[in-house]
Amino acid sequence: MKKIIVFVCGLLLLTACSNHESAASVSEESSQPTIKTTSALQDLPEYPIIRKNVDLEIFELKVVADNPYKRVILIENNTSGEKEYKSIYIKKTNRLKLIQFNEGLLYNGIVN
Repeated sequence: MKKIIVFVCGLLLLTACSNHESAASVSEESSQPTIKTTSALQDLPEYPIIRKNVDLEIFELKVVADNPYKRVILIENNTSGEKEYKSIYIKKTNRLKLIQFNEGLLYNGIVN
């Protein structure tokens, strides 16, 4: 009887551990952002304001987060590869914040 109880407990322990590992691997795969390039972003409502404040011939836009609530775009220098700007667009309120990492907030307003 004791052998059966020990066997069942061991089996449950192994089963619980194996489920935990597969869940961790799934979360690692889903945490990688989908990156869109500049050409696919021209239809976005915040694009004209970004274009007005940032020289897009020198910089490249990369979407790092796009969910039903907000979109985050990192803007990096084509030559050095350094990230110099960040755009945060709140979809529900149509608010856009454009931040330059060295200078601070460049734009904070409602997009029409």
